[in-house]
Amino acid sequence: MDNHSILIVDDDDDVRKMLCFVLSAEGYAAVEAHDGVEALELMDTDGPPALAVVDLMMPRMDGEELIRKMRQNPALAETPIAVVSGRATPSTGLAVGAHLVKPVEIGELLAVVHRLSGVAAVQTVKGGR
Repeated sequence: MDNHSILIVDDDDDVRKMLCFVLSAEGYAAVEAHDGVEALELMDTDGPPALAVVDLMMPRMDGEELIRKMRQNPALAETPIAVVSGRATPSTGLAVGAHLVKPVEIGELLAVVHRLSGVAAVQTVKGGR
């Protein structure tokens, strides 16, 4: 994963694929992980993403544990994180840049991704002359 990728970590296949679809449609390179374990494996292998969008409630390793492990790992500690959760209030003590409540408003998601990732979406020009 390059430092221009947006990592989406969510165990709900529909939510994860929808978030990736929306980001891809806007020109972002979106990468999927089913849970915290898979996300850490991807980041250990491919390096940190420009932004991790993390669900809190997942099997094997939940979002809170993933965030703690990322903050403890020098290679991942500075990775921006946005939480996307069904919880209206974020857990205390989580060092994240944003907390979005499901169902996520697309405009709000895109604003957070742009602000936290520092990556501009790649826009393609249609119909050249």
